[in-house]
Amino acid sequence: MAKPFRYQRFKGEPNVRRSILRLRVAVLASLAAILVLALSRLVGATTINANSAAESDVAAAIGSATDGDTVIIPAGTATWTHTLSVKKAIELRGAGVGSTIIKDGVQKGQTMNVALVPGKVTRITGIEFQDGGRPNSTGEAPIGVFRIDGSNTDGSQLRWDHCKFDNLNGFFVPDTVIGVFDHNIVMIGQKGGTPEFMYPYGMRWNGGWYGDGSWAAPAGWGSAQFFFIEDNTFVNSNPTYQGYFTDGFGGARIVVRHNTSSGGIFSNHGTESSGRIRSARAFEIYKNNISCNNLNRFPGGSRGGSTLFHDNTITNCGGEAAQFNLDAYRMFNSFTPFGGGDGTNGWDKNNAGNPFYSGSASAVGRNTVSVSGSPWTADQWKGYTVKRDAGGFAYIQTNTSNTITFASGVFDTLSFSVGDSFVINKVEQSIDQPGAGASTLLSGDNPSPPRRWNQVADPCYSWRNTNDGAPFNNFTPNESNIKVNVNFFNDTALPGYTEFTYPHPLVNGKALPVPPSPAATGTSFRRPWGGKQPKTKELKRKPEKKEKQSPVNEMAES
Repeated sequence: MAKPFRYQRFKGEPNVRRSILRLRVAVLASLAAILVLALSRLVGATTINANSAAESDVAAAIGSATDGDTVIIPAGTATWTHTLSVKKAIELRGAGVGSTIIKDGVQKGQTMNVALVPGKVTRITGIEFQDGGRPNSTGEAPIGVFRIDGSNTDGSQLRWDHCKFDNLNGFFVPDTVIGVFDHNIVMIGQKGGTPEFMYPYGMRWNGGWYGDGSWAAPAGWGSAQFFFIEDNTFVNSNPTYQGYFTDGFGGARIVVRHNTSSGGIFSNHGTESSGRIRSARAFEIYKNNISCNNLNRFPGGSRGGSTLFHDNTITNCGGEAAQFNLDAYRMFNSFTPFGGGDGTNGWDKNNAGNPFYSGSASAVGRNTVSVSGSPWTADQWKGYTVKRDAGGFAYIQTNTSNTITFASGVFDTLSFSVGDSFVINKVEQSIDQPGAGASTLLSGDNPSPPRRWNQVADPCYSWRNTNDGAPFNNFTPNESNIKVNVNFFNDTALPGYTEFTYPHPLVNGKALPVPPSPAATGTSFRRPWGGKQPKTKELKRKPEKKEKQSPVNEMAES
């Protein structure tokens, strides 16, 4: 770098005159040199070659880089046992899949921890990642094997492309990331248990925490304010269990498009078993080739938030038995801190007024409770809740003239004794359920429903999908509070919707414009991972097998 120009007296030959014009030319030339060098750094003209693929050599190369530089990892195979931190807006480039191979031998924590830089793009490309002996459970979310932290308000962006992920023992975790994951190969299914890959979060959306900021904002359909998953190949090679290529949490906003997948689904989590962390907020899933590989009959599913599902080509998903499930698990159990959908919970929209029925048990059985006489009509209470005065509730599946049959819980099941008093209530919409949308802004670790708490409907839409060549445009709601033409629309396109530019601008080397910052809320806050967080017992999926499943097991499918 040229030294800054400073005016100085010339001490040359006393008889030599230097004109003011020549002096100005020298000043301009020197300034031009400085600008050229500075701009070359800004546009990433500097390339730094790591000595090998070893983590220490790559870390040393990154240490000497500045924003805009390219760090080259040469061909070769290396086992990493320590976390590689990427906190600069660099391009980290391998020699290509099959040439630069990184084996994950980290025993605790991430293999890569990426912190995106405000106003800049970070890119990771051309690397194959394989398992290298990581212990089970050390790469689970929210820590993950790969963790990327970003922001939707500071202009930071990510492109992660042309890599291969070969049966890693842990998850890919982007949190509040704007950008694209493209042209990658993802292989899962050989590590035991339920095969899964990506856990997207939107925890810090608009400066909030737990996904509250994302849930207080409109979905923004068709905009750049999503993490895009496009033009990838996803393969679950497990011969028994269906895979989950995504499982969104904490206000996540994801677009899944133009991918090919086999043996797994794109789905999300609900506001339930993950405790204070809320459901994913918005998913766009379109123009994918989705094969269930005859492992199951669920090409997709949702446990919370809004989903647009359109123009997908579906095969080998059980033919006419295929379903895209919409589920609200709070209708079956209570989860800290939001409780359960018992018909009286202030987080939900309940039928106002007194209970629909009050009585006491005259006879009881497994998942049944009866009353004296014949006060009811058949299925009068189907889709309502029965709440025992002494505690506990359940979702009513059916009833006769005097006997209620209710669903088993996710963790535990309600039981009655003769003489127990109970009431019957109804939930119209539960917090963050499928087809729920923007809500009042929340904050705090253990919130109570604020005054005038409200959550509008933001429906799911399905259109122009095919299943083995036949139309497939119907969602399957598994609870009565998920209402057709309110929380979801079948065979209907979202009015006024336009897909975002394809391919993503980052694929063509064009960064997205920096969005305007949201208005200050005074209630938003940020806390690091690892802080004290209320947590309930985590809900584990019951992996789907080839044989026919019972309705109880199918609850866990989305």
